[in-house]
Amino acid sequence: MKTKLNYVLLIALHMLYNCGGSQPKRNDIIGIWKSSDNSYIELNENGTCLLKGIDYYKISSFPKNKNRKLDVGGTWQFTENAESGIIDNLDSGIIIEYSLPEGIKGEILFYISGKGIKGNNPPWHLFIWDGDPDEMQKYEFIKDK
Repeated sequence: MKTKLNYVLLIALHMLYNCGGSQPKRNDIIGIWKSSDNSYIELNENGTCLLKGIDYYKISSFPKNKNRKLDVGGTWQFTENAESGIIDNLDSGIIIEYSLPEGIKGEILFYISGKGIKGNNPPWHLFIWDGDPDEMQKYEFIKDK
């Protein structure tokens, strides 16, 4: 009897773990994304984007970037090879390319994650690691409604 109960429990846990879930699509990402520090990312359907008030030190942790905000336009593309699997089962992300006024070009890879046990349920959010990924701190953006 105990073996049968363990088997039923194992099946229930497997179904719960694998239940639901999806992969984000490019159209899910188009729109305005805001962070808790009032910065935002606007991702347009035509592949252009606007970064406003982004904490540049979290993007590029050189001492000269402390207290600097990233306010630039650029381009973005959706990728299914972001490999953010350290906490989630998703490999989707967006790559943003931009140029600073002083001519420096940059690129940011934002990972996409969601809700649920595996992080594969909408609503989606964009993030980069804020420091060491082992510390699990994110600089996170949530889609504005």
